[in-house]
Amino acid sequence: MRARHRTVLLACAALLGLHAQAQSSHPLLSPPAAQRYPGELAKEMQRIAAGSTAQDRARQLVAALAKSLAQQRDGIRTLVVPERPIAGQLSAVAIVPPSSKPQVPIGVCLQQGVVADDGQMTHTNIGMLQIASDGSVAPHLWTGERVGAEVDGKLQAACAPYRAGYIEYISSAAPG
Repeated sequence: MRARHRTVLLACAALLGLHAQAQSSHPLLSPPAAQRYPGELAKEMQRIAAGSTAQDRARQLVAALAKSLAQQRDGIRTLVVPERPIAGQLSAVAIVPPSSKPQVPIGVCLQQGVVADDGQMTHTNIGMLQIASDGSVAPHLWTGERVGAEVDGKLQAACAPYRAGYIEYISSAAPG
């Protein structure tokens, strides 16, 4: 009888563990959000940065988000695709809230080198988006600095000011 009781308890514990794991996964990993946001993200990124690269970056960002959201994390994460962008290349920066704040939208900043009137390429923030927990993707209005600056001889990413502001927004948001 004792072995049988232990088996039942272990089975119940395993079921509770699976249930807790399923509950703790990010809403963007479950239908319908998981089916919605990749297409909406690609459409919005294409609207902001026309060209075939926008579609590739959207696919890369969706893959990076899926991997990151599957892992429970306490801190705010920053994802950059491609991981090591070269000057002038379109890149996407996602600011992902901690696992304890799954309802806070993910901020996305797109940056690319833009040739200015003087012929010099300037790393520029060309648009921002928010990915909501229901999978919808919408433009994010932001009025901060959009051009990368040189700080201590190094080029600062054009999305750095947006990222800093978005981290403050996430930090001030209530859990849950």
